[in-house]
Amino acid sequence: MKNRILATLVMIMMLFSLVTTASAVTENPNIGAGMYPGTAEPGTITVDCGTMSKLNPILMTYNTELSMARHLWDSLVKLDVDNAIIPGAAESWTSSEDGLTWTFKIREGMKWVNSAGEAVADITAYDFEYGIKELLNPEVAAEYYYMAVIFKNAQAYYDYASGVSTEEVKWEDVGVKALDDYTLELTLENVLPYFLQQMKFEVFAPIYEPFYTEVGAANYGTSPETELYSGAFYMTEWILENKVVMVKNPYWFDADNVTITGINWVKYVDANAKLNAFMGGEIDIIDLSGGEQRSIFESEGFVVSSYVGGYSFYLNANNTETSDIRSKSLRKAISAAIDRTQYVNTIRKDNSTPALCFSLGISGVNTATFADAVIAANGGEPLYNTVADPELAKSYLPAALEELGYTDVSQINVVLMTSEGTANEASSQLFQEQLRVNLGLDVGIEVLTITEARARRNAKDYDLFFGGWGPDYNDPMTDLDLWLSTSGNNHTGYASAEYDALIAAAKVETDLVAREQIFIQCEMLLKEDMPIIPIYWRAEDYVVSEKLVGGYARMPFQGYNLFYTRLAD
Repeated sequence: MKNRILATLVMIMMLFSLVTTASAVTENPNIGAGMYPGTAEPGTITVDCGTMSKLNPILMTYNTELSMARHLWDSLVKLDVDNAIIPGAAESWTSSEDGLTWTFKIREGMKWVNSAGEAVADITAYDFEYGIKELLNPEVAAEYYYMAVIFKNAQAYYDYASGVSTEEVKWEDVGVKALDDYTLELTLENVLPYFLQQMKFEVFAPIYEPFYTEVGAANYGTSPETELYSGAFYMTEWILENKVVMVKNPYWFDADNVTITGINWVKYVDANAKLNAFMGGEIDIIDLSGGEQRSIFESEGFVVSSYVGGYSFYLNANNTETSDIRSKSLRKAISAAIDRTQYVNTIRKDNSTPALCFSLGISGVNTATFADAVIAANGGEPLYNTVADPELAKSYLPAALEELGYTDVSQINVVLMTSEGTANEASSQLFQEQLRVNLGLDVGIEVLTITEARARRNAKDYDLFFGGWGPDYNDPMTDLDLWLSTSGNNHTGYASAEYDALIAAAKVETDLVAREQIFIQCEMLLKEDMPIIPIYWRAEDYVVSEKLVGGYARMPFQGYNLFYTRLAD
């Protein structure tokens, strides 16, 4: 057992090395290979996109959707191909001496563009204020609304608007103010060391209020025609769960340096169909599904690129009274029965590793990564077993039966919900078999479209659901505030006063070491309460056709950065 854990830890350190060195690929390593020339349409690229069910920036949650948003709308600041903060819609900014008030100067001359590529209005600071206001509108029900409670009085405003509090707080009391057309003032509730990194996030995109009011909040972002665009591209076509077409925006502030004319985002449910599409010149960038696909390209001498986006994958567990998974002892039994190493070796077959704690991809204060600090605090041991422990798993069953009021394990009813896709379905089948063999628990499987699964997850109408989370900025808060009882992205029903208090304490703690210790306590509480069951940390392999010469990047905190992609002549 110790040798297997040691081998896993060695793999983890290799993974951490990938994290800390980022992994932007700005030059195509396959140029001149003469194997996969890419798509035939001149000037454009076609890109793999796993999800495209929501294209309203304040409602998006999936990485690929947020990557598309990054190309359609400009936040105040952006990340370059080295993950450094650079000006976006704001050409400059200053902060007060106490770090609480930030003033952004919005670029003059930027235009809102419609789906026909026509300029319809100037972009101003008021559009950014209104975007944040709608993000904090309870009727919109943005899952990422909590990202905006960093502003002064924002949480109190949201609580009053949603009926949680009777103490009136008006929008004028919130620390979000357009001082004039091109000056935006943001006042924070507490000092945030990662503030600029958070402000690059796509949910802080501007919204043009007259257009938004005209189409209606419910219709905004349901088609290319029901949105206006402020980014390097605008959307002309959207076939739900199939394809999105973007065209270069000539009104973008840096349009002269964008050389591609468009991006086509396409979705393939079947991994082999996607592979064949790449080989047949129908798509230019694809994520690979496991080591078998990687080995195909390596055997041909075609270079596979890889990066660690910081994604942790886990079983969401419905903690509410509607599901048998409400039993904490049952969740612990399931966790102990899962063989994470077998999962990585048989399903992923790449550089992914078993999850040793929840968070991945975040820098530590005195360690390479925050995960290093968590594991060190646990005596150097992983928080979750890397191989199955059937004896431990079964030891939780008596308590689980008592919590559920059952007398036999056969009475336990658990269904694993998954979204369609070759890898998702294979993962579910492996978990099903591991739980049958190692725990004696029969688990059903329900396969849905991503749109259906998303709706059921959000409504907490499931038992178990396999999904993942990646960091939005380089701080443990981006992972750990996910499990606040008030988090719009907490779809488990987990509500812990102790956990909420820890996050609240971290928000006001200014000593970085002490703050990290609070986050470590959060990880330990997640292990104890187990609202989720962490499974693996993802390494992401992908290949790029020879049509793309360079200028693109895939990396943590951005997913895709294709603004300045250069194409072969």
